[in-house]
Amino acid sequence: MDKRVSKSFRSIFKNFYPNLNENDADKALDYFLFTLEKFPDKSNILQLKLFLFIFSFSFRKLIIKDKNIKSFFSLLQRSNILILRKLGVYMFVLMGHCISRSLDGEGVIYNKLNYPKHNNATVNKKLHSLPEKVEVAVIGSGAGGGVAAHTLSKKYNVAVFDKASYLNDETNNETFGYHNFFEHYGLSATRGFGIQLLTGKSIGGGTSINWQTSLETPTEVLNEWDELTKQQNYFNSDSFRESIEYVIDNLGVSTEFNNIPLKEEKLAEGFDKNNIGYRVIPKNNSSNHGMECGFCAFGCGYESRNSSYKVWLENDDFNGDIYSDTGIQKIVIDNNKATHIEVENNGETSRIEVEKVILAGGSLNTPSILLNSGYKNPQLGRNLKTHPVSGVAAKFNEEQKPWYGSMQGMHSEDFLFKTNNYGYLLQGLPMHPSIFFPYFPNFVSTADNFIESYNHWSGAIVLTSDTSSGSLINNGPLWKYTLNDFDNNHLLDGLTQLVRSYYLAGAEEIMVSASPTMHWKRNENEDIEEFLSKILSIKNQPYRLLLGSAHQMGTARMNPDPKLGVTDIDGKVHGLDNVYIVDSSVFPRCSGVNPMVTIQSTSHFLMSKL
Repeated sequence: MDKRVSKSFRSIFKNFYPNLNENDADKALDYFLFTLEKFPDKSNILQLKLFLFIFSFSFRKLIIKDKNIKSFFSLLQRSNILILRKLGVYMFVLMGHCISRSLDGEGVIYNKLNYPKHNNATVNKKLHSLPEKVEVAVIGSGAGGGVAAHTLSKKYNVAVFDKASYLNDETNNETFGYHNFFEHYGLSATRGFGIQLLTGKSIGGGTSINWQTSLETPTEVLNEWDELTKQQNYFNSDSFRESIEYVIDNLGVSTEFNNIPLKEEKLAEGFDKNNIGYRVIPKNNSSNHGMECGFCAFGCGYESRNSSYKVWLENDDFNGDIYSDTGIQKIVIDNNKATHIEVENNGETSRIEVEKVILAGGSLNTPSILLNSGYKNPQLGRNLKTHPVSGVAAKFNEEQKPWYGSMQGMHSEDFLFKTNNYGYLLQGLPMHPSIFFPYFPNFVSTADNFIESYNHWSGAIVLTSDTSSGSLINNGPLWKYTLNDFDNNHLLDGLTQLVRSYYLAGAEEIMVSASPTMHWKRNENEDIEEFLSKILSIKNQPYRLLLGSAHQMGTARMNPDPKLGVTDIDGKVHGLDNVYIVDSSVFPRCSGVNPMVTIQSTSHFLMSKL
């Protein structure tokens, strides 16, 4: 089957990118086969391989000629039949990955982009002599785990266990970063590739590779947390605000080392003309490294990022141990109490006696750990919130360098509470090739011309505070998620705001991350209002918008009633005497803004009581 799958890939690749050569095709094929092997959703990969197997036979040419292959997949994207539409999306998105990533780190399109190149580096995995007993085992070193371990180490003997490795000291290329510092090689997605799920995997968790956007939890969200948990002035309290201030102060959050980079200047101009307010984003860094800051999304090689590891675990105030490259298998539970944890390092499993367990593995991992430990709760692995994201790209006569400078320089909060306490943020982004090409996959002009114009494009996203929910499939790592009409309408509204802003800023071309890609060109004289109407008419169906998520929340939410939540309002797991959760899975609703500060504040607030 693999030979026929490869044959089909080559036929499709040649039609999609006729100006790329055989060596490029070989390199892209290697990455395509790697993706098929590593992609978590094996059932969907099996369907894709079966299709490509059939596609490889000669009789296909009687129905679909080689010159019409790209048009055929575009037609599938427009289909009202779900499985056909999904197939069309799969091929375009995977092709985008295969030209922008590679096993040697250099995408086949890099030479056409004037894009910076960085060689593959190395990551040192550590062997550990594990302890027989610890008082407090903290599972995960990210936003929740770092501050929890730091806080508790003042009272207890603490050990942090994380399956991830330490960052290297390099400026990494995007493929190397995804493969080493993200879950599942940066290929995770909800069932059927509905939403791509980017989740950090390093010592420091997502704080080591995120875009450093450091936003305080809005009062409106804290009020709703109180309402949902039937509390009065618990989350929206002086104590919680003291935790926010403590976190903000220790992370060094400010706008001193951030600015509006070249790639977002046109967005700011468009916001001004569209009467949309915006501000420079506060960040948790202590210097600015210009162009290289755009590569911090793949593991920052500088020490200026105030990650969870640097702030909470590396300094002299932390009195504990860190065990990297050590994944937890399960918690051993006896008489409603955790007695041991089972962990694996270098292929060997060890059982460690514990007095308390603090789970901070992230919203996609924490439910699986509890389920694998035999714990049951009707809400566990449910209520997944994702802050679904879609985007707009715009081409200007002036060079934009869409990867250059601050990962996020500015954003607008004007629509954050647009409807019933929910809405969206408008934010700039670092538009590296592996972000750009999979999300804007349909080339209206020739692929070669489009790729060569890449440096004149810039982009922005709509980050939606969602009421929609997803849930774990079996014990993971697969998730399903259904976008409801309410959230879809907010996404569409946000996309029109970005399109109008880019239009007013003088964009020559505008694309919307729909399927197929929606493309407006100024020189074709299409009325911009007609184009905006087309965006608003996009149906709320899977694979109509291409969606991503870097924020997952709510899968073990807090509620005093065990029928409505997994933990009580102090973060203790219902029915277990000594197990707590301090990551974003405990959020009663989504944070509405980038959640790093909210996670750390929640963790500090909860662990200060323990």
